[in-house]
Amino acid sequence: MARISRSQLFCSTVGTLLHIFFVAIPKDLWRWKYTAQKSVRGKTIVITGAASGLGKAMAEIFALEHGAKVAIIDVNSDDALETVSEINKRKGVARSWTCDISNAERMEICANEILSEFGHVDIVICNAAILFFGHALQFSASQLQKSLNVNIMGTINTIRAFLRPMEERNDGHIVAISSIAGYCGETYGLAYCPTKFAIRGVMECLEMEMRDRGLYGINFTTLCPYFARTPMITNMGMRPTSPFFPFMSATRCSREMVDAILKEKVIAFIPGHLSIITALKNLVSNSVRMAGREYLNCRYAPRGKPEMGSNELIDLSKNDDYFHSPDVVWKMLSPATLIVITVWWLASQLALKAFIGLILLSLLSRLLESIYVVVLCDQLKFSYACTCKWFTQTMLFGMPSLLLLLHYKSKTS
Repeated sequence: MARISRSQLFCSTVGTLLHIFFVAIPKDLWRWKYTAQKSVRGKTIVITGAASGLGKAMAEIFALEHGAKVAIIDVNSDDALETVSEINKRKGVARSWTCDISNAERMEICANEILSEFGHVDIVICNAAILFFGHALQFSASQLQKSLNVNIMGTINTIRAFLRPMEERNDGHIVAISSIAGYCGETYGLAYCPTKFAIRGVMECLEMEMRDRGLYGINFTTLCPYFARTPMITNMGMRPTSPFFPFMSATRCSREMVDAILKEKVIAFIPGHLSIITALKNLVSNSVRMAGREYLNCRYAPRGKPEMGSNELIDLSKNDDYFHSPDVVWKMLSPATLIVITVWWLASQLALKAFIGLILLSLLSRLLESIYVVVLCDQLKFSYACTCKWFTQTMLFGMPSLLLLLHYKSKTS
């Protein structure tokens, strides 16, 4: 690869930043604000682990409310058949297949049967997972291995089984269920949290591969829900302890998941404000992160204490607080002093306002012209380095530079 000069590197960097702020971010904001749900009527949707819990709820919503054909994959054949029966009785279309998704060969056979039955698959939802709950040294090696096999390899096996036909059509949608536990490791989660971290990695690798190969018709959605009242969670005796994030119902959680899938979101947190925690987590120091964890109390606990040996869990609650107000004189004097200082400062600034306002208006006009230039450069497929030059020139000379670019665009269009 040829080396580039410092000036070219500088221009490319600035051009990239201009593209991000004035083209990429506005595109994403527009999509976030105005994207509607796509129609899946008559489409085929595969859902693993749909015999119960969130998978079952999503299968019912897709089949009964959106008119999709649903293929259910689960190791629990009895519950899967019951789910299919309930959907078909209500005029939906569903079929079930019994399969251990951790077995790649069986998953391939299952996928071929589904493709033979429905012709092709439009959406694959990797929902199946298992949960073991306890302290690090309580798990057996077989429990840890089974968790890895089902939660990680099962997801990969499912995707690989349906991916080739999607590649041939350059059309399809892969969905994987991660979790808030895929962003934040917690006590009791050694057998579960790492597998959900891995799911995010699997999806990101696949998304980058499809983009680099030009397969833009295949979409990827990673869902990260908080804990919901599903059999997998309640049967383990788990309960979240945070007052800010209540234990969600399976109905509410599944509806938000379906909405994210139909809007083809790349990643979705359920509820949405969970994204604030994950964004801040990587921006703050460890001490700040621990303080935030203590405040939010986003842990989960068993109904009874599992055997832990000599060390018990630390109680996150603080000691009793102390607070005392100053005398009334100080309460009145301090605000009054601040008001006097503020009024004096504002009065001294009034004389400059007219002059500053004129300058700011001129700068704003020049900035808007330059932003428009960045958009034009994106439409004309200019390099980021070239975009940087046009932006800088327009900031310096204004309308004449913009008119030159508009004239060029009219000639080439």
